[in-house]
Formats: sequence, C-alpha cells, structure tokens
Amino acid sequence: MLIFLFFVGLIVAAPARQADALNKVDLPHRRTFARSTGEVNGPALLRSLQETLEKYHPNVPIPEAFANASLQRRLVTENLLDQVEAPDFDEQYYGPMEVGSRSTEQVFTVQYDTGSSDIFIPGPLCTSDKGCPSTRKYNEGGTSQNRTTTIQYGSGVADGDDYTDSINVAGLTATDQGIISLTQTSGFNTSNSDGLLGMGFTSIAASGSTTFFENLMAQDKVTTPEFSFYLGRAASGTSKRGSLCLGCRDPSRYTGSFTQVPVTQAGYWQVALTAVYVNGTSAGASTRGEAIIDTGTTLVLAPTAAAYAIFAQIPNAFAIPLAGDSGQTFFAYPCGMPAAYIPAVRFGGKSFGINALDFNFGVLTSSFARLMGDETLAVRLEMEGRVEGAGRADDAYGENCVAAIVGTDVTPQGSLYVVGDAFLKNWYTTFNYVNARGGPSVSFAKAV
Repeated sequence: MLIFLFFVGLIVAAPARQADALNKVDLPHRRTFARSTGEVNGPALLRSLQETLEKYHPNVPIPEAFANASLQRRLVTENLLDQVEAPDFDEQYYGPMEVGSRSTEQVFTVQYDTGSSDIFIPGPLCTSDKGCPSTRKYNEGGTSQNRTTTIQYGSGVADGDDYTDSINVAGLTATDQGIISLTQTSGFNTSNSDGLLGMGFTSIAASGSTTFFENLMAQDKVTTPEFSFYLGRAASGTSKRGSLCLGCRDPSRYTGSFTQVPVTQAGYWQVALTAVYVNGTSAGASTRGEAIIDTGTTLVLAPTAAAYAIFAQIPNAFAIPLAGDSGQTFFAYPCGMPAAYIPAVRFGGKSFGINALDFNFGVLTSSFARLMGDETLAVRLEMEGRVEGAGRADDAYGENCVAAIVGTDVTPQGSLYVVGDAFLKNWYTTFNYVNARGGPSVSFAKAV
C-alpha cells in the first residue's frame, strides 16, 4: 500500500488514453485443455492447477497425480501470443519482451502475469536439465546486483541471479529494470514461453525490484497509469486479436462502458466479489468473498464451500474431488445444459457472465476420472460407453463436461477466488493504479 501512496503523489488520474497510436503488444499463442476429440486433457488441466496453487499457496500438498501427469501439447503459432493441442481451447497468453540495448539486445517471449511481480528469463547456466528448455538464454549484459533471488513453491523452486537492464515492451522502455537470470527452476517448464513478466504490485516481488509497469510510470514513459488486456478465444476466431495495451485502452477490443471495481488490498489485483449467480439467482452468502484478477491463471478457483454452493444450483452437476488430502475439487455438468445455468460473477454491483466455450473444459472421460483417483466414476463412464476416443454421445444433454471453476481454499479463511482467463476472455480488463478516488482499481467492459 505504501507503493500506491508514493505514486498517488506523483500521478494525477487522467482520462483513459485512446489515441490512434497505442502502445500494444500482440498475444497470439495458446495451449489447450481439450483433445481433438473434445475430451478433457486431464494432465494439462492438473498441471495448470498445480502451477496456480504453487503461486498462491507455497505449502500446498501436491498429489502424486500432479507429479505424474505428463503434459502433451504442440505449439500452434497464430498472431498476446495465445498457447493449443486442439483449435478450440486457450490456456496461456504471452508475447515478446526485449532485454538490453544496442549490441546486447535480445528478444524473449514472456507470459504477462498480473498474479506475480518479478521478471525472470533463463540465464546461461539454466539448461534443460535444470528446468529451462528454451534455447534462448540471457547474455547477462546488464548490471549484476551481486545477489540472488529464490522463489519457493510447493513442489519446486526458482533460483536466479539479480540484474538490472533495459526492458522494452510495445515500444516502451524501462531502464534499470530488475530481472532474475534463472540458474534453475521447476514448475514453469510446461510453458511455451521463455519466462515471465509480473504485472502485480512491487510489494509482492520476491526480488524486491520495482515492477516493469511501475518503473514506466516513475520514468514518465506512460501518461495514463493503467494497462489493459484483451484475451482472444480460438473457438471464436479471435485468438489473433489478443493484446496488452500499456498506458492505454484499445477501443477496437471492447464495447460499452466500463465497470470500475476498487482494489481492496494492494499486492495482487484483489477486488471484492459480492456474489455468484446461477440462472439469475444468487448461489448464496457463501459465494461472497475477494477475488484476485490473474491473467496468468487459466481456471477460476473458488473457495470450496462457494464452489459446492454454485454447482448445487446447476441441475445434475456433481463434484469430482481429487483423491488424497489436497483439497481440490473439480465439477462436471451436463454438456448440453441451458446457458442460463453458467455461473455469473458479481463485481461492483454488476453481474459478469462466462461464455459457454470458456466454461467447458472438455468432455468427462474415464481416464480423467482415474487421474482424479475415482475408479467408481471411471467404471461407470466406461459402462455408459463414454471411453476416451469414442467421440460424443448421441444425447448431448446426457453427456458430462468438466467445468472451468475448481473448488480449492487458497486461504485458510476460505473466501478468496482467483479469477483467470476463462472469465477474462469475456471482458476487456483495465488495471489502473490511480482511479478517480485516488486508489487502484480493475475495470471491466464487454470484449469484442
């Protein structure tokens, strides 16, 4: 919060920049959770959940199913990169970042992540066997800070040497920017990007370095203290339109007015979530809480009690708890259910829906049930003829799909959501450091 007070003293809230020449970077690569048959890609889904849990809950127990889940994927390049095994499901968005200047300049691909605040890229010592499969390595042409940063996760660690260097994204350069030159890592080698650029607040940076965008503000590189995301959807033919707008909003990516929601706790982009609605009715008081708006997460994580309350309102939906004491619960629902039963999240007095294409993570299969440790469900699915590779059943309403909302308690209080790309693909999202009331906020408008 002290960081905000500092910037409030420097920057007066300005109208959103909507000029013709916008500082934008395209985000066009994707990876998928559904196979070409339309069935859920269980290993990919579990790995993505693991990565999110490790980011927010360093001590989360990682079930054996996670550790043994081999992620099968292939890169499909389209033109923020959007990371797919099949053409209809998006998982990760990333784009280019230039490091260094003149003779030392290098280009890396990074995930732009509002759920973290450090920048890291593979250093020369971080080889494939140390968790850095990318052939691009930082030449360490910047200035060494003679210190290291270690980020501990539930099942791994990220270690690196601290440097400062020039970082350029979309034509905007932050000088003396702190970056971590990785020496070893685990948990990030399933991404097709080289590294990560955190866009949370400096207060949660493990390295202690000022974030890239806060440096842009301090160095007067942007006139409006905000950045905006549009996340494309392959199934809608918009995967090539994904973009990050720095110091601006792109009017070609949204329609209508914005709903501004104040940040309740600086660090993450955390806002109040007042309720979740199903079929026009509140799913109950247990769905009220706080939500971290996270472009680096694919799923929507809901507190366990809230998730059960939500799916209790969806006819014929049922829980699929992950075996063991991990505390994660997936949910399945009839694939052909009416769209009115897809949950809508309420922010700032307004309900925000999720597209059926984003809510559906693929057809439930016996192999997914076994991966979750539910042999009884697996046998039942096989008896019903819904084995992997068999295709869709004739009665679409009777077939079950895996939902994008997962129940897990990120905090002991059980009231914190993590709202990721399954929601954000529907809403153009602006992250503002200084709104009309002087504090930070997140604003949503309908994406087009």
